[in-house]
Amino acid sequence: MLSQMIRAGRLDRPFYESLLFDNYATGNAVVIVIIAGLLPQVWLFSPVGAAFAILGSILRAGLVTAAVWAAAVYIFKRHGNPRATFRMVGFANVAFFPLLLAGRPGLLGLVALFITALWFFLALRTVVGAQFDLDHPENSFVAATGLLGWYLSIILF
Repeated sequence: MLSQMIRAGRLDRPFYESLLFDNYATGNAVVIVIIAGLLPQVWLFSPVGAAFAILGSILRAGLVTAAVWAAAVYIFKRHGNPRATFRMVGFANVAFFPLLLAGRPGLLGLVALFITALWFFLALRTVVGAQFDLDHPENSFVAATGLLGWYLSIILF
């Protein structure tokens, strides 16, 4: 799984393409989503906070997946499997690992948040390119809808 996380973090498009048909990777994607949700809780750990972080991270991944999939399928008329999209978005959550530093107030947390947003956007572009084979303007638009879904989930959860 560590190898998969590194390849996902490097935005390796052939790796994301291999996730299209790897049903076993769904469990690994869920584990990555859970780890990414728990990282900001490291500084102020509580069991209740951890439970809500896990639930929120899974809901957040679902909302981002829905946004990416819906934009590609309904706006750009591409065909895609929502379960495969969830797997890919789950691995794209490796981009949230810098949020470990965001739990600390100050400039370091702000920089970590900026790096996370940029890295997640680029990861979503890789996901969209791998699954839906969209080129630059459409690819960026669909990735931006996923990023918008992430921001919306922060407000909701």
